Amino acid sequence: MEKDFYKTYFKVEKNHWWFRVRRNIIISTISNISNIRTIHDFGCGSGYLVGELQKLGYDASGSDTSSEAIEFGSKNGIKNLYLAQPGEIPQNGLFDAILALDVIEHIKDDIEAIRGLERALKPGGTLIITVPAYQWMWGVQDEVTYHFRRYNMKSLPSLFPKDSSFSVVKKSYFNTFLFPPIAAVRLLSKFFDLKKRESDFDINNKLANSAF
Repeated sequence: MEKDFYKTYFKVEKNHWWFRVRRNIIISTISNISNIRTIHDFGCGSGYLVGELQKLGYDASGSDTSSEAIEFGSKNGIKNLYLAQPGEIPQNGLFDAILALDVIEHIKDDIEAIRGLERALKPGGTLIITVPAYQWMWGVQDEVTYHFRRYNMKSLPSLFPKDSSFSVVKKSYFNTFLFPPIAAVRLLSKFFDLKKRESDFDINNKLANSAF
């Protein structure tokens, strides 16, 4: 991720509609799964979600490869945030649940990353993944955050090796209602080569944020 982009990321993570929607989905999903106590957010950024989970009583931790992100979160009172080396997976067998939220598209060998996350879970643990959808939706956001790829409903489950202990409990797209205008903006930006904005988060205002 571009170093300067973290300045934007820090500002929007708490209040931007996209982060708020994703956070609500993740917390709702976790709350509907029994026997989850220890949670690790792999690629946690500044750890805002980790902090929210801690407030809800979970034993939550997070790791990220950005020292700036970890420092920012720690200074804002979020506990159990750790700096990780690129490709470093949490220790084996410690967690009831691991979150990989818009992370594996940043990793060149995504299949090996899945294997590492499987080893980090307790037996019967839960892995929750979110990723950007559709390769043809490639845009500024993918470039500024150094994505290798985008996924769809078929390609994401194919990452799990046949000898994996995982079984798919739920798979779904989200942000469906806003998909047509988002797709239109991406395609028009690509067609007219509009790359002046630093990220998609620049397209935002208080009215749109509240409505979305």
